[in-house]
Amino acid sequence: MRRVFIVAAGILAMMGAASAETRERTVKANTVSAIGGFLGYEVDTCYPSVIPDVKIKQAPVNGTLRIVPHEQVLGKDTLCPGTKVRGLAYVYTPKKGFKGTDEVSLDVPWSSTDLGLPTIRTYTYVIRVE
Repeated sequence: MRRVFIVAAGILAMMGAASAETRERTVKANTVSAIGGFLGYEVDTCYPSVIPDVKIKQAPVNGTLRIVPHEQVLGKDTLCPGTKVRGLAYVYTPKKGFKGTDEVSLDVPWSSTDLGLPTIRTYTYVIRVE
């Protein structure tokens, strides 16, 4: 079975070797914003997958990041329309009055099978606060 995480910006297949990826986000000053996250389920069966223990590798200097539980109902463009799945959302809050660039890095343990040893995928978010 293939495990797929649905990322806020779209679908991301997370199979393969450990790697790093950089994503850019733009948020409004003085506003709480979801900058990413995922939903975990088996794409072929709609069975829930294990939600990994995501760690903040590098915290933002000019704000805070929270990793919070998230649930969503899958849409008609999936094999599982109407199915409620769970995951995590990455929620960024800039310091009051801050405008400029901030950065946060997250380590996400990932295994392509339930029996495989996890590898760490590092995601860096470059956040432009306007």
